[in-house]
Amino acid sequence: MENNIPTQPDSELESKMIDEALILHQMGEFEKAGEIYRQVIISNPNSFDALNFLGLVKYESGHFSESLELFKQAIGIYPANPVFYVNLGRSLEKLERYRDALSVYQEAIKLDSEYFDAYLYAGLICKRIQDFNLAINYFDLAIQKNPSLPGAYLAKSELLGEILQYDKAICVLEAAQPYLNNAAEIQLSLGLIYEQRNGPGDLDSAIKAYTKAASLRDQYESAIFNRANVYQKLSHWDQAILDYQKVIDWNPNFEVAYSNLGLAFYNQSSYDKAILSFENAIKLAPTHAQTYSNLGVVLYELMRYVEALAAYDKAIEYKSDYFEALSNRGNVLKELRLYELALQSYDQALSIKGDYFEAYVNRGVVLFEMNRLEEALADFDKALSINPDYSLAYSNRCNVLKERGILDQALDAIQKAVDLKFQNLKTSPLQRLVLSQKAMVVEEASTVLLELHTLLEKHGIPFFLAYGTLLGIYRDAELLPHDKDLDVGLDWSCSRDKLIDVLIQSGSYWIDPKSSDPKNYEFNFGVIEKRRGISIDFFFFKPEDSYLLSGFHHLPDPLLWKFRKFDLDNIVYKGRIFQIPANPENFLVDIYGKNWRIPDPYFDSLVSGYNLTDHSRPLSLIYAYSRLFDNLIEQNWKKAFGYCLQIKSFPQTQSNVNELIRLLQPLIG
Repeated sequence: MENNIPTQPDSELESKMIDEALILHQMGEFEKAGEIYRQVIISNPNSFDALNFLGLVKYESGHFSESLELFKQAIGIYPANPVFYVNLGRSLEKLERYRDALSVYQEAIKLDSEYFDAYLYAGLICKRIQDFNLAINYFDLAIQKNPSLPGAYLAKSELLGEILQYDKAICVLEAAQPYLNNAAEIQLSLGLIYEQRNGPGDLDSAIKAYTKAASLRDQYESAIFNRANVYQKLSHWDQAILDYQKVIDWNPNFEVAYSNLGLAFYNQSSYDKAILSFENAIKLAPTHAQTYSNLGVVLYELMRYVEALAAYDKAIEYKSDYFEALSNRGNVLKELRLYELALQSYDQALSIKGDYFEAYVNRGVVLFEMNRLEEALADFDKALSINPDYSLAYSNRCNVLKERGILDQALDAIQKAVDLKFQNLKTSPLQRLVLSQKAMVVEEASTVLLELHTLLEKHGIPFFLAYGTLLGIYRDAELLPHDKDLDVGLDWSCSRDKLIDVLIQSGSYWIDPKSSDPKNYEFNFGVIEKRRGISIDFFFFKPEDSYLLSGFHHLPDPLLWKFRKFDLDNIVYKGRIFQIPANPENFLVDIYGKNWRIPDPYFDSLVSGYNLTDHSRPLSLIYAYSRLFDNLIEQNWKKAFGYCLQIKSFPQTQSNVNELIRLLQPLIG
């Protein structure tokens, strides 16, 4: 507000009173200053100075209607003073009477064509009412009248940035620098424009501008905070973290800095630090929905699902239309195997944002887990109709087609997913540090195996160790530390129904819903031990001629390995007697090859098993691409590189696999 006009008091006493009030006014003692202005007005109702200054007190105290009337009175007494009109216009702005405010500013300009502030305020009003050309004209006139007026340069550049005329915005700010001696605000605005334009090299230019701004002003929070945001965009997380922490040191109540610091820690997979940062942000802004949602993301990745659910519930409590949080909440419920509740959460998200393709894919995944394949496929197709380049939709579409035995289309879908991910990696190879799926904890897996031994022995269900579980215990006397599950074998004559009943009645295992169909567990079915989350695969070995077949049910043909027939022998593990193939080395050679004693980090029996049947090869290739895609998503470059090498042995390999190998090689060290 304008208050630096010459006063014309009627008496020496009035002059002294106004001077005293102005001092109190400038000190923020509005009530005391206002009382003195009122006393002056009582003794001299025509004191336009006192009316104007009292109007300023009311304006600065948030009483805009009262300030409006006081400025009008001052104008009524002294209509030739343009400052009164500007102050009146500012009150009209606060009352959202924008057209009236513009008229008042224009009146001030008529009274004083050199009054640069009036041009600036008129331009700001025109910007607000979206008359952009007139706004730019007023800003230019303000600059013409006063080339050292920073607000005009800043306002014009900001407007040009908003209407995407970035080059012109940069020119305006560069033109301002000779007049303003490289003012910190100009450098800050220059950084913002570079950041918005986001062309080649623009983010680096933004960092330079923010750095310059910070050098021109001590503890310039905005410059350092914005620089941190750019560092995060460039995946320079260490530098982003240092800047956010610097801002927090200066201002411990900077809630957004805590929240963004949490995101930077999350991008580094420093999950505990991310959680602490989000919790600090929540203390300062306990109703900020996005912070709760970000906290939920971290807790989800840590598999702390109940806590993640609570965080998403808080986010939705404070923002009921938060469709991203609703969809992520569905993901948590999926992991808790509360499928119907998960579907409800996705439905809520889609009712708010009907084109939210991520929610369609998430809902499709749950429908797939519930064996509602047609509905799942429809959701994946819907997601692709909205975003044809969404690689996760193609990957999940492959899963449905594979389950239905439509292998040619499944292969096309997963190859498309890999190709899209490959194209993305060529431009942005590392969005954030992703921790790959954790292998099972050997000690916990060992406990689960011993408990399973006790349970099945009690119910007279014999089993033997197979695949990776056999390899680890026979070769290393311990389970493989990098394995993801336990593998046990059973005779073909074993009653599947009895085994499933025993597992269910124990209360310790979750059974995959797809195993409810007997045809799906002819060769195999999987369970998850509830308390520790360890997966167990049960394989039934079928005699055929001089071989035993083992594998997974699939349409049109099962995926099978062919083993030489074997009897069973015993091995001692953790003081317990377990059965294993009588000649375990034959078993291991059959599937892992003659070099089974040498650990191979790239080997996957589903893809490279030496004894895969010919009918299994098309399905095996689909698994290879699916696992390649999963590892690209996880940014597990070594595993992805290994799957590329395995895929090369198939005749149907995509041409871009060799390119992908070249891309991955520098990333695996």
